[in-house]
Amino acid sequence: MTPYNEPEVLKLLQEESTQRKGFEIIVAQYSEQLYWQIRRMVLSHEDANDLLQNTFIKAWTNIDYFRAEAKLSTWLYRIALNECLTFLNKQRATTTIAIDDPEAMIVQKLESDSYYSGDQVQLLLQKALLTLPEKQRMVFNLKYNQEMKYMLLHQMWAPNSPVWFNIGHWEQWRWGRPDLRDLLGNKGNDAYYGLETKNGVEARKSVNGYANPQASACFILGVEDSMDAILRHQYTEGSIFSSGSGVGINISSIRSEGEPIAGKGSASGPLSFDRGWDKMAGAIKSGGKTRRAARMVVMYSDHPDVFEFVKTKFRQEEVAKVILQEHNVVYGLRKLAQQKLADGTPEEQIAAKMLLSTPFVVNKSFSPAMDDLIYGQTLSNQNANHTISMKSGFWLAYKNGTKYATRWVKDPSHIVREYFPNEMLAEMANAIWNNAEPGLHNNDIINFWSTFRDECMIETSNPCSEYLGPVFSSCNLSSFNVIRFYKNSKFEIEKFMKAVEIAMVAADINVTKGGFPIPEIAINTVNYRTTGIGFANIGGLLMSLGIPYDSSEGRAIAASLASLLTSVCYCTSAKLGAALGAFAKYPLIKGSMRRVLNMHALMNDELKKFLGIKVHARKSEDLPFEESFNAHDAIEGFKKSIGDKVSLGDNWNEVVEEAGKLWDSLKKENSFRNSFVTCIAPTGTISAPMGIYEEGTTSAEPEYSLVKHKQLSGGGTMTLINGLVPQGLAKLGYSFEQILTIIAEVSGLAGAENFLHAKRVSNHLDVLKAIGDGGEICREIVARLSPLRDESEYQEFFKRMCTQSEKGTLPFSDSSIYFGCGHMEGIPWVDERTLKVFDCANTAFGGTRCIAVDGHVKMLGALQPFISGASSKTINMPASATEEDIVKSLVESHELGVKCIAIYRDGSKANAVYSTRLDSGEIQEAWNKVVDAAAKIRQHEHANPLRKRLPYRRWGQTIKFTIGDDINGYMTVGISETGYCAEIFGRLGQGGSFINGMFDAFCKAFSIALQYGVPFDDFIGAFRYMSFDPAGWVRIGDYNEEGDKPEIHTCKSIVDLLMQLLDWMFPSENGRRLRQLDQDYIAAMFTNNGRTMTVKAVERTPLQTELPLATTTNAAVNTQKKKDKAMSSALTCPKCHSYAYVFDGKCRSCRDCGYKDGGCGA
Repeated sequence: MTPYNEPEVLKLLQEESTQRKGFEIIVAQYSEQLYWQIRRMVLSHEDANDLLQNTFIKAWTNIDYFRAEAKLSTWLYRIALNECLTFLNKQRATTTIAIDDPEAMIVQKLESDSYYSGDQVQLLLQKALLTLPEKQRMVFNLKYNQEMKYMLLHQMWAPNSPVWFNIGHWEQWRWGRPDLRDLLGNKGNDAYYGLETKNGVEARKSVNGYANPQASACFILGVEDSMDAILRHQYTEGSIFSSGSGVGINISSIRSEGEPIAGKGSASGPLSFDRGWDKMAGAIKSGGKTRRAARMVVMYSDHPDVFEFVKTKFRQEEVAKVILQEHNVVYGLRKLAQQKLADGTPEEQIAAKMLLSTPFVVNKSFSPAMDDLIYGQTLSNQNANHTISMKSGFWLAYKNGTKYATRWVKDPSHIVREYFPNEMLAEMANAIWNNAEPGLHNNDIINFWSTFRDECMIETSNPCSEYLGPVFSSCNLSSFNVIRFYKNSKFEIEKFMKAVEIAMVAADINVTKGGFPIPEIAINTVNYRTTGIGFANIGGLLMSLGIPYDSSEGRAIAASLASLLTSVCYCTSAKLGAALGAFAKYPLIKGSMRRVLNMHALMNDELKKFLGIKVHARKSEDLPFEESFNAHDAIEGFKKSIGDKVSLGDNWNEVVEEAGKLWDSLKKENSFRNSFVTCIAPTGTISAPMGIYEEGTTSAEPEYSLVKHKQLSGGGTMTLINGLVPQGLAKLGYSFEQILTIIAEVSGLAGAENFLHAKRVSNHLDVLKAIGDGGEICREIVARLSPLRDESEYQEFFKRMCTQSEKGTLPFSDSSIYFGCGHMEGIPWVDERTLKVFDCANTAFGGTRCIAVDGHVKMLGALQPFISGASSKTINMPASATEEDIVKSLVESHELGVKCIAIYRDGSKANAVYSTRLDSGEIQEAWNKVVDAAAKIRQHEHANPLRKRLPYRRWGQTIKFTIGDDINGYMTVGISETGYCAEIFGRLGQGGSFINGMFDAFCKAFSIALQYGVPFDDFIGAFRYMSFDPAGWVRIGDYNEEGDKPEIHTCKSIVDLLMQLLDWMFPSENGRRLRQLDQDYIAAMFTNNGRTMTVKAVERTPLQTELPLATTTNAAVNTQKKKDKAMSSALTCPKCHSYAYVFDGKCRSCRDCGYKDGGCGA
C-alpha cells in the first residue's frame, strides 16, 4: 500500500484532470478520523454517518477554494465542526419533545442504538450535558478526550496494560463500527458488567467481551473450602489471565494437609490445589500470548501448612539450580577464563587453561528455548509470587517474646504447632536468601489503613502487592510520570492536580463500562469502585534534582507528592459522588473510611513538621486501630522513615500545604464515589509509553543502572547514559566538560557519542581528547584516540567499534572503552555527595557502591501513610547480604509501618543464565578454588619446569641508554602475547668482547629463567642495586625533550640499570605487564619536519625507507662533541674510555693504557 503523501495529494488537487483521484485519496485517509470526531459530538451512528458524508460533499464543492496555508486535516476538521453545530441547532429547533423533558429525548436517541446497554449513569450524564449550550457541550465532549491525548502524547500519564490491550477493541465497537460487529459478535470470553439500580448493584451479561472490555489489571479472588469452589476458581483465574490481568488469592481458607474431612480420610491441603492452578496459569499465560501469568498466593502465619509454604518455591527452585546454576557457574567461569588467559597471573593462566580444556559432559549448553521447559512445564509454582501474611497476634508475640500457634482451619481451637516468631522469620530469611521468596504482608498494618475495615478484613493483594481490596473485587491502574510536571525548577502543582482529576474520571468510567469474568467480581467492583492512581519516576526526579534517593530530602519529596496525589483523588471522588452518587457500599464502610481520611490528614501534619511548616492543633478525631498497630506506631514509623528535618524550599512546601488544604476540605464531604483511590504500581507495561525505560525509574524504585541498553527496531542496540544523569550533574554544578568526562567513564564511547549528538557538538574528537583527568576508562579512551588526527578518522574508528559490538566481535580489550564501567567511583574529583546522588539499586560491575538496604525500606515507610494501597517496590540486597540482614529488614518493615515488602538478594534466582555476572559470589568462589589448585600445580612445575618459548615472530621494544658520556648501550625486550617480559637482549658500544660476552650471557640466562617461570619480581629484587663498573650518570635516549622516558639518572652497574629499565617498562601497578606508552610520542617518531615517514613493501629489492633528515649545523656538531664534565663518568678511563678502570687501593688505574687518577701518584 502506497503511504499517504500530502504534498503529492495537493499537486493532484491543483490539476482538474487529477482532482477526483486526489480527493479519493483524501476520503480514504481521513474518513475514520473525522467519523470519530463527529461521533463524539452527536449521539447516534446514523447521524454521525450522515454528517461525515455532508462534510466530504462540502469539501468537494469548495475544493477549488482550499489554500495550502493549513493542513488538509485542519480544513476538513473545521468543516465537520461547522456541520455538527448546524445539525445540533436544527435538532433543538425542530424537536417535538418538550425542552423540560430532556431525558425522554436522550432515551429516544440512545435506545435507537441497538447496542445501548441501558446504563443509568450514561443517561444522567447525557441529561446534564443537554442543559449546556451546544458549543459548551461539544467543548465538554472533546475536552476530556483531547486532554487525555495530550497527557499520553507528552508521556505524562498512562493506564495499565489491559486498557491498552482491550479498550482499543471497545473504541471500535462502542462508537459505531457496525461493519465489525458481525465479525466480533460471537468472539471473546464471557463478560459481565455491574449495573447500579434502585435495588443495588446487579450483574448483567454483556453481548460479548468487546462491548464491555476488561479494563482492570488487578483482581482479588476468594475460594471456599469445597471441591466445587476449588474447581470454579480455576475457571475464574483462566478467564482473567486470558484478558491480560493478574489475580491474588489467600489459600488459608482451605483445610491444611492432614486435617480431617467429612467422612473418612484427611485433606490434601491447599498447596496441592495451588500447584494445579499454577500449571493451568502457565498454560494460558496472560493475554493468551507469551506474557507470564501473574498470581499472588498468600498464606496466613497461623495456617498449619505455613512452614511448608515458605519452602515450597525454594524447593522447586533448587531443582532449577541443579540445572541452571551449575550451568551459570561453568558458563561464567569459562568467560572469566577467556579473560584471565589474556591478562591473568601465571596461576590464573594455568587455571584458565584447565577450565577451557574441560568440555561439558553433555555436548549442549543451555539455551533460552529451554527456559520454558524448566519453568513452564517442569517446575511448579512458577507463575506465582508467594507471600506470608503476618496477623496481629504474630507481631504481638514477637514484641512480647512469646510463642505463636498454627491452628486447624475448621477448628481453630485445635493447635497444630507452637513456635516463636523468630523461627518463622529465620525460615523466611533462609528461603529469601536462596530464592527471593516469600514476600511479607503485615496484615495488621494493611487493615489499619483499610477503608473497608468496618465490613471486612483484607486478606490478600494483587500479584505485585499494591492493590489491597475485598475479595472478588478488581482495580484498574494508571500512573503519572512525575518528572513531566517539573519544569523551570518548579513542580507544576495546578497542572498535576488537573491531570489527576482527568485520570480519576477515566478510572471511574472504566469501572462503569468495564467487563469482568464472573458476576461476583462485576458486582463487587461496582460496589466499591476502587481506582489505582499512582506515580512513577520518583527516583529519576530525585536524580535530576541532585538529591540522593537514600536521604531525608528524597523521602520527604516522595511523601509530599503521594500526599498531594491521594488528596486530589479523594476530592475528585467527592465531586463525582455529589453529582453521580456514592458507591453502593459507602453506608457500610463510611466509618472506617472517615477514620482513614483523618489519619491521612494527621500524617500530612507530621510531614509539615519535618519541613518546618507551622501546624495548627487538631481536635481529637476518630482514628484507625489494630491490636498490634495504632496511630502512635504509624507516626513513629513515619518519623524513623523520613529521618532528619529538612528544608526543601518554598515550592515543595507549597505542595504539602496544598495537600493539607485538600485533606481538611474532605472533612466536610459526606459522599464519595470511590472507596480506594491510589496505589503505586510497578508500572512495567505502563512505563513504556511514558518513556521511563529510556530516562527514569519505575514505580517508587531507584535507578537500577546508570547505563541504558536500548534495542533498536532495525536491529542492534544503543548504549546510552540515563538521560537524567546529565541533568543531575548540571544541577550539582558540574561543567559540560566534567559531565562529558563522567558520561564517558560510566557509559564509554557509546554513551558519550549519544550525549554529544544530543548536545549537537560537531567535533567529537577534540572534546573527547580532553577527558584525561577522569578515571581509568577515560585515560584509556584518550590513549586510544591520541593517534587519530581528525574527526573523519575518529568517526571511522567509532563506526568500526559499533559494527564489532553489534556482531559480537568486539575485542575484550575494547569493551571497557566502548561500554564504560557503569559507575563514577574512579574519577578522583567526583565528591561523596555526587556519588550518593547516583547510587543505584545494583552495584555496577567493578564498583563497590549501591543504595543501602534500609534506604529501600525507609522510602516505603515514607510513602505508606499517603496511599490507599501499597507501593510495589523491591528491597534490593547485594550478593553478600546475610540471612540476618534479611530478618532485620522484615522486622524493620513493620516498625516503619510498611504494608508489604519483597526482598531480592543479587544472585538468588537461578534463571538469569545469560546475564551472569563475573563478580558474583558463586563464580568468584569457584574461580578461587580453581586458582588454588593451579597454584599447587605450578609449585609442582617448579620442580619439573617446562619452558615457554616465544614464537619465532614476536613483539619487542628497544631502549637506548648512555652511561657517562660515551658508553652507549641498547636493551631489547621480547614481549609475550599477554604483555609480560619474556626475554631480553643487550649490547654495549665500547665494551669489548669480554664485557659484551658477559652481558650477553647474563641476558640469555635471565631470559631462559623467565621462560621457565622464575618470578619477574624475584629478578628485580635480586639484581637491583648490584654495584660494579661501569656505573655513574645515565641518560636514556638521545634528546632531553623526548617524552615518556623513565626518570633514571644514575646506576650502580649495568645490571642495576637493566633492572631499573625493566621495573619501569613493566610496573608492578600494572601487574608487571608492559606499560602504555605515550601515543603522541610514538606518533612523533614517524614524522620529521612535518612530513610522515613512509615504508615501502619488501619485494625483490631491499627495504627502502624515505626519511628526510634535518641539516645539523657545525655549531651543533661542535656542541655535541664537547665533553660534558657533569656527565663524565669516574668509572671509565678518561683517556681510553676502557671499562678496565679499577680500584688500586683508594686510587684507580687503567689496566689497558696504564693511566692513573693520581692519589698517591705512584
